[in-house]
Amino acid sequence: MASACLFIGFGRPVPGREEEAFGFLMKEGSETFQRYQKEGWYESVQFVGITPHGGDLNAFVLLNGERAKLDELRRTDDFEKLSMRLARLYLNYGVVPGVTGEGIGKFQERNPDMSKR
Repeated sequence: MASACLFIGFGRPVPGREEEAFGFLMKEGSETFQRYQKEGWYESVQFVGITPHGGDLNAFVLLNGERAKLDELRRTDDFEKLSMRLARLYLNYGVVPGVTGEGIGKFQERNPDMSKR
């Protein structure tokens, strides 16, 4: 069961690179994320487009799995190559690790003062 996630968020495409950005994300990027899942890096992947809300986040990819595997994936040359390409194509690109489900409970156990706030 997944106890962690990797949030990969981005805003609008870099001006002038819209066609390349959308093409890359829908074809090569999507295929790469699916390949990572088949290779066992994580349990599931979600592609999410966000409706207009006044902020600069337009879409994200959410990977759900085990923390150690997701951390390891982030350090692979292949993921760094993918990440650098997305950062060149999209504004406000970022990768943020997080915890889910059982992982939230473990986080609270390690940080008891956080749950009292």
